[in-house]
Order: sequence, then C-alpha cells, then structure tokens
Amino acid sequence: MKNKILKFSIIAIIIVIFIVILSSIFLKNFIYKNEYLDMIESKTKDYYVDPYLVLSVIKAESNFDKDATSHKEAYGLMQLLHSTAKEVNEEVALANDLQVSDLYNEEVNIILGTKYISNLIKYYNGNYHLALCAYNAGCGNVDKWIEQGIIDKDFTHKEAEKIPYNETKNYIKRVINNYKMYKILY
Repeated sequence: MKNKILKFSIIAIIIVIFIVILSSIFLKNFIYKNEYLDMIESKTKDYYVDPYLVLSVIKAESNFDKDATSHKEAYGLMQLLHSTAKEVNEEVALANDLQVSDLYNEEVNIILGTKYISNLIKYYNGNYHLALCAYNAGCGNVDKWIEQGIIDKDFTHKEAEKIPYNETKNYIKRVINNYKMYKILY
C-alpha cells in the first residue's frame, strides 16, 4: 500500500513539474514575448528604463503588432502619436523629417517610445506609475489629477481606482500586471 502511495505521489509530482514547465514555455512564447528585448537593451540603454517595463508597454499597447494603428491615430508597437514622436525625435535626432510611416519601423518606434517613457519618468521624479498614466492619458490630465487631489504625487498602481478615466485605470493595471509577469518569467 505504501509503495502505491509513493508511486502515485512521485507521478503526481512529475505531472505538476511537467505542467509548470509547459506553462512557462507557453507563457514565454505566446503571451509574454520578449522578441524585442535585445533591441530594447542595446538601443535604449542610455534612457535608463527597465526593458521589461518597455515590453510591458508594448504588450499593453499593441500586443507586439508592429503595424498596429489605434482609433486615436497612435502607431506601431508602442502606439505613439505622430506629434509626440516628432517632439521626442527632436531630442534624439533619429530621422530628419519623421513621417507616420516611420513609426511602423520597430527600431524607430521602440527608441522614440522608450525615450518618451524616460522623459515622463524624469518629469514625475522617478515615479514610473505616474509616467505610465501620462503615457496613456497625457501629462496635462495627470498633472490636473494631482493638482485636484484625485491622485497623489506618490501614486502607485495600487491606487488605480482613483483614476477618473477608465481607459487609464485599466491601462495602468494591465501594464503593471504585464511587468510583474515579465519579472517572474525572465
């Protein structure tokens, strides 16, 4: 009887380990991709943004579709507005005359998007939660929410329910959940 219980226990443990390994492989290859990680690390190292945070934004914004276009006319992997991309491009001098079509180029989009996140993180004194809110809703809205006491200048994702825009509330939750999973998986 003890041998049967021991054999069953060993088989159950092997099955659980097998399921965990398969789940990890599935998550890494299909849900939480890292296909742009090398590019993010090499092209944006001077921007001091965690590459997994950038991957998390890409996942939330376009789900890795480099040809994505939103109904608000945001383009590419990181869903950049052309006007925002042009402003950031003035700092990094990536292209002479940045066109919308350039934003579908993965490298251009990632460099400009990461630089923009870096700028937002600096603007909000290192608070990447506020930076992510501003990435989605704009600095004007986030500044107004802080000014009106809706959110605190020390805001974290745990206070997301205070955000008055449902889109931004859901966005911050999605990005932070993605970020946590990237940190676990990689």
